Amino acid sequence: MRPSAARAALGAVLLTFTAGSQAQTVVSKVERVPPPALVTVSTPLAVGVEADVYCAGWVGEANEKFPGSIFSAERVDNQRSYIEADLLYLDIGTDNGVEAGQEYWLVRPERLVYKFGSVINVLGRVYRTPGRVRVICAQEQAAIAEIVLSCGEAEVGDLILPFEPVPIPLVRRTRPLTSCDGPTQKVVGHIVDVRDAITPLSTDTIVYIDLGEKDGLNPGDFLTVYRIGPSSFAAYGDARRRSDVRTILGEMAILTTKSNTSVGIITSMRDTMLVGDFAELK
Repeated sequence: MRPSAARAALGAVLLTFTAGSQAQTVVSKVERVPPPALVTVSTPLAVGVEADVYCAGWVGEANEKFPGSIFSAERVDNQRSYIEADLLYLDIGTDNGVEAGQEYWLVRPERLVYKFGSVINVLGRVYRTPGRVRVICAQEQAAIAEIVLSCGEAEVGDLILPFEPVPIPLVRRTRPLTSCDGPTQKVVGHIVDVRDAITPLSTDTIVYIDLGEKDGLNPGDFLTVYRIGPSSFAAYGDARRRSDVRTILGEMAILTTKSNTSVGIITSMRDTMLVGDFAELK
């Protein structure tokens, strides 16, 4: 925006004109700067790779139900963990509709995640996905499955969930926002956890946020990650903070969504990100 245009949008413009022998002054209405326009800066590109989508896990309900679990393995007497090509024994079979060729996620419930700013209000639980198995044969109440994708080490006791393919989002990137850009006036959430609890965050880190399908998020959406910066008083030992000063930290893209949460991947970073940082839909 040219300086003259900015002054016209942000301040009062004094227009002086002469009618007969008298000069009159008219003050125009003061208007807010509109949210920044999104300008496409790339051709369509994939956000992440297959491992980012299938190994990301998710934040779901605190006590989700699963149809079965791993009760043993072919080499259970010699191994405690299992990787690709190992055989696992499922505790469900043909009586539960299991057939050869079906695939299942391996799922492991982990830590609870709390709502932003709370240590008692539970948002959900992190569910890790150590891999995926394919049934090679099934009996009435049991089945044998081979690990066909390994994201980590599978263990006896891991739960299973019917597998559904997840497409990798294909998106067009838009111009990153700067600290001088105003809010987009769209939904704002927070980074509430990180896959494998990895810190500090970096580009390509998988994160979980407290926005989901109910908030209008979809795979492929981009969000700006920012932090509310300290006021100028901080230099003098004053902890007061101005809510209108934002430090832009980078961006993330949404890989998958649940009702109240989403999985994102950090696509660019200008400064260190932390759990608790804000994420605003672009």
